[in-house]
Amino acid sequence: MPTYLTRFIFTSLLLLCVALPAHAAADKDNRWTIEDVLGADLKPFAIGHRGFGANLGEHPDKPIENTIESVRRAFRAGAQIVEVDVVMTKDHIAVALHDDFLDDFTCVNQLSFSELRHRFREASRLKHILKVARSYTIKRHDERPSGQVILEIKTPAPLCDPEDGTVPALVAATLDEVNHTKMQRQVLIESFSPEIVALVKQQQPQLPRILSLDLLQLLTPAQLEAASGLPVTLLDKDVGLGLQWVQVGPIFRVPIYESVFQFVGTLTALESRAAALDKDVLQQLEFMTPGSGALMLQQLHNLGVAGLVYTVNSDAEWLFLSSLGVDGFYTDDLAMGLALEGH
Repeated sequence: MPTYLTRFIFTSLLLLCVALPAHAAADKDNRWTIEDVLGADLKPFAIGHRGFGANLGEHPDKPIENTIESVRRAFRAGAQIVEVDVVMTKDHIAVALHDDFLDDFTCVNQLSFSELRHRFREASRLKHILKVARSYTIKRHDERPSGQVILEIKTPAPLCDPEDGTVPALVAATLDEVNHTKMQRQVLIESFSPEIVALVKQQQPQLPRILSLDLLQLLTPAQLEAASGLPVTLLDKDVGLGLQWVQVGPIFRVPIYESVFQFVGTLTALESRAAALDKDVLQQLEFMTPGSGALMLQQLHNLGVAGLVYTVNSDAEWLFLSSLGVDGFYTDDLAMGLALEGH
C-alpha cells in the first residue's frame, strides 16, 4: 500500500507539472493582447477616454468616468481599448481618478480608500477595473480584439507631493495590480512623466509604455507662465534624461522640451511603444509648416512607435488628423469613434 500510494502521488504531481504550463499557454494564446490592437491593419482605432468618455455627472446618459461601469459600457459598445487614469490613496491603493486631488483640493493620498469612497462613492479600485477588462480579453470566433487598457499614471501634483517623493510607491501600487490581475499583456502604461515611464521600464521592461506630450510642454517657462496664468518654477530634477523640469503653480510638475525632436529622443531612450500627443501639437505643426505633423508621425512609425492623439470628439478633427497618419484617437464620443475607425 505505501508503494502504491507513493506511485500515485508521484504520478499526480508529474501530471500536474505537465498540465500547468499547457493550461498557461492555452490561456495566453486565447486572450487578446495590446499588440493585437497596435499591430492590426485597422487604423485609426478608437480609445475610450476615461472608459466611456469624460463625465463627472454632467451627462446623465453616460456612466461616471474612470469607473467599473464606464469601462464595462465601453467594451460592451465595441471598444477594443480604453484609457483610465491612476492615482494612489493613503493606504497605497491604486484607484482610477483623473486627478490626485478632489474638487476642494483634498489630496487623495491623504485619504484611505474607504474615506475616499465616503467622499466620492463612484471611486473604483484599479484591480476591479482590470478584472472587468480581463473578462473581455477572451478570444471568441469572428470577434475583434477587446479588453485592452491604457493606464495613465498621473504625475503627482506638487500640492499633494510637495517633496516629490511618492512616484515610486505610485508606480509600485499600479504594477502590483497589473500583476495581480494577470493583465501584463493587455495593458499599456502611460504618463507625461519620463520618470514614471523610466521606473516602469526598469521594474517591468516587458510592459509596453507610452510617453505623453502636451502642447504646453513645448513652451518656454515664460510662455508657459503666460499661457497657464500660474507661476512657473524651474526644478533641479535629474532622472538621467537631460530634461528641464518645471513646477506650474501647485498643480503640475512636468518636463518641458526644447522641440518635438527632444521629445522623440526621450521616448526613444525610454523604448516607448507609443506616443500620446495633444491634438494641438499636430495642428500647430501643420499650421506652421504643412506636412510637418505627418512627418513627425512617419518618424514615429519608422521607430516602431505608434502615434496616438487626444482628445478628438468631432468628425472633422478625426478625419483631418487621420489623414496625417494617426494610429488611434482617445475620444469621449465612443459611438462616433467606432463609426469612424479605419477612416
